[in-house]
Amino acid sequence: MTARTTRFIEPAYHTLFWPLLLTFLSFGVTLTIVGALLPKILESFGWSYTSAGLVLAANSLGYAVSTLTGGMLIQRLGPKPVLVMGLILLTVGLYFFGTNASVPYNLALNFLIGIGQGMLEVVVNFSLVRMERKGQSHLMSFSHAAFSIGAIGGPTAVALVLARGLHWQTVYRLAAALSLAVALMATVLPFNRIKSGPEEDTNDFKLRRLIRYPMLFLSFAMLLVYVGLEVGISNWVSEYYVRVFSTPVAAGAFMVSLFWFGIFTGRILLPVVYRGTRQAEALFALGLLYTISLLGALLMPGPISAGIFFYLTSLGCSAVYPLVMTLLGRYFDKGQGVAVGFASSGGGVGALIFPLLMSGVAEAFGLRPGFGVYLLMGFVLTILAYFIMLQIRARETVE
Repeated sequence: MTARTTRFIEPAYHTLFWPLLLTFLSFGVTLTIVGALLPKILESFGWSYTSAGLVLAANSLGYAVSTLTGGMLIQRLGPKPVLVMGLILLTVGLYFFGTNASVPYNLALNFLIGIGQGMLEVVVNFSLVRMERKGQSHLMSFSHAAFSIGAIGGPTAVALVLARGLHWQTVYRLAAALSLAVALMATVLPFNRIKSGPEEDTNDFKLRRLIRYPMLFLSFAMLLVYVGLEVGISNWVSEYYVRVFSTPVAAGAFMVSLFWFGIFTGRILLPVVYRGTRQAEALFALGLLYTISLLGALLMPGPISAGIFFYLTSLGCSAVYPLVMTLLGRYFDKGQGVAVGFASSGGGVGALIFPLLMSGVAEAFGLRPGFGVYLLMGFVLTILAYFIMLQIRARETVE
């Protein structure tokens, strides 16, 4: 193993870290295929924007439920059973999704997919917090960059499948096969190498001991807004290009890939370019970049100029999630599993609320005003980042 890699990760964790990287990559694939396929799904099933919003929200509800309970499940069962269970649920949901046009049927399956994704999210983040070296966020950034690679690959696979004249449901069957393969791999991962924390020793650390800290709720709110924005733009940017700019469906799918490519480049560049430990300040700067860039994207009259600003918007999104998780791990030296699960559930709530809000506004006023919802919440994201920065500075002063 190279010296450069060893600087980021302790040697004992290599056999666990790289498979978890692959797990997050597969998660990215399963998350973005729905957005890339949304125009085709709407065309095939004749769903309204409201019906599509309900189906998307069901995924987010399942994700919120499983992330909220995931930390507690890890404490009781351990990370490996929770991860394997989540991947199996994800496989089942993906395999059967889209096999008929019923909204309730697909809503239930997307709920199941969300439960599996939430379990995967909590286990990987919990493990990375434990493996991360003090004061660093490299492993978290690299792992979430791998998620972005999968998020780029999902829409790319959609474009290839559609170009070959295959049915869009083929993408879901392939994603199910990928999730099953990752589940089999997860059964042999050495989770016992992760260093234990105080709550595993006492086994009595509860959420009620964490709720007195504003940082917990700020992290929850930050991920609520951020994931709602990230997933919302990913799910709707393809339809935005098809309806607003009259581009082909394949071009819309490419925009989903471009959006996630921006997130990927940001997550890779941050730990490489920025070697400092002022993650809270970096979080605030990303919030500003996101808000300004999305405003530019919505003002642009053509697909190319808008695409440039959407790319800058994705750079603003890029490292928000890994930075929040790293700051959370630094702030809570006890109860990390519960804190990570609770904060992650904020992302699930955001991804639940925003599709419903966005689809309702888009149904009534059009897609541009619908995207205005994401712009408004960008201001909220920046304000929350500022308050998190104040909390971290106050904690560092005490220490």
